[in-house]
Amino acid sequence: MLKFRTISDLVNVYVLPEVESRCQKGILDVSKLPIEVGQFLIIQGKLPDGKVENIIKFNEEVNLQHKVKLKRPVEKKEIGSIILLSDIYPDECFIVPPKHNGKDAAYFLCQSMLFDFFLCFDCEPNAPDFNEAEARNLIKYPVLDFINLKNFFQQVKPIEKLKSLASNNWPPAPGYHPHTFVFMHKNQTVALNDKEFFKIVSRSYSQEYWKNKIEFWEETNFFPNRIQYIKKAIDAHFQNDYISSIYVIVPQFEGIISNYIKECGERPDSDFEKSVIQLRKILLSRKILMFRKDLLDVIIDFLATGSFWKPTGRISDPTKIVNRHGIAHGVFTGFESEEVSLKYLILFDALWFLLLHDKMLRRALV
Repeated sequence: MLKFRTISDLVNVYVLPEVESRCQKGILDVSKLPIEVGQFLIIQGKLPDGKVENIIKFNEEVNLQHKVKLKRPVEKKEIGSIILLSDIYPDECFIVPPKHNGKDAAYFLCQSMLFDFFLCFDCEPNAPDFNEAEARNLIKYPVLDFINLKNFFQQVKPIEKLKSLASNNWPPAPGYHPHTFVFMHKNQTVALNDKEFFKIVSRSYSQEYWKNKIEFWEETNFFPNRIQYIKKAIDAHFQNDYISSIYVIVPQFEGIISNYIKECGERPDSDFEKSVIQLRKILLSRKILMFRKDLLDVIIDFLATGSFWKPTGRISDPTKIVNRHGIAHGVFTGFESEEVSLKYLILFDALWFLLLHDKMLRRALV
């Protein structure tokens, strides 16, 4: 929680004003907003008068240098050549502090890791008694995690997996990462409606997964006046009471979305399906995106246009397909299955992820 709150503060205090300034100066094209910010670096250089100069870099402007421990001596003729992962000890990789006027500078670094972030900072260079010549502990950089993530994107293709899940009546959401994605990659002949696949998803969305989410929601007051219903729905699911789980969680979507639209200063449409379109416009109206746009798009598209809002007559199997109207208006009977109960919870996981992103940009993580 502290990490997301800190990122939210940094984005609002430094990154967003920088984006706005570049737009005003014509450096950034306003028509291309929102822009994806996959990483940002805030350098706080100390000036001779004691004041601090803030330099904000993002995306390709971020050029990190690292100090690594080699497994073998490097010959003079190799200086300047490429170093391979096999040449270093990955656990002995450290960030070299950026320079400002030739001296070490304080900095904040944030880098996206699909559904999460790597965040680190070093304010020591701005301390009154800082001595650059003295030995200091540099911040360790998880180079292996980023290499693995790059390979994961190239080989597993998680965004494509989310699209495949969505087209097969599985709400796209964060909890599939990484285990369900890996299973899909290694077992491409297994159908997404197969019992074996359902077991994998169930393991991804374990009680421990939801326990961590509930702790986050409670600490941040993420769903004021609703957390008791959300906890009840999750508890009922794991007690095999799928009727209660479904009937408790389904009405929360409407209430949460309507309340969030009000929180953003707008009036939700009386037609709830249109209010979902309102939410979509709000989410995409920001100047930046902290998560990949294609990732947000597949989740927003499912939430806005997926089966949850469709007329009940277009739902072929309510034991497998999420649908608000059939539940809220009592049209469906005999729908209570473990699979569809889990899918409603996964859809809720997708909704909270979208709101998390927006709350970070609004500095609304209390």
